Amino acid sequence: MPPADTEYLGYVGHPELPHGYYPYLGRRPDQRKDWLATASVAAGVVLLFPVAITLGHLSLRAVRNGESGAERRAKAGLVIGYGVAAAVQIAYLAVAAHAAMTRGAA
Repeated sequence: MPPADTEYLGYVGHPELPHGYYPYLGRRPDQRKDWLATASVAAGVVLLFPVAITLGHLSLRAVRNGESGAERRAKAGLVIGYGVAAAVQIAYLAVAAHAAMTRGAA
């Protein structure tokens, strides 16, 4: 493939740029804190529900402040985190009730 002409300084889909100026290819400013929501969902999947809940709330605050655009992922992390926490509490109460009933019957 032959090299591009030196006259063409832009990229596909971008306007031509003056010599010496290159487009910023980093993350958009509105996606700076999207990692919080992704980490919240990942922590919920790994059953680290306190971490999932904390990161979910931090991510929702970033969404409210306009620093992130991952509202659905943040809410998913919160749902997973609180769901796992509720399931753990119910399982603990069921085991404790079973232990109390078997101890009282003996």
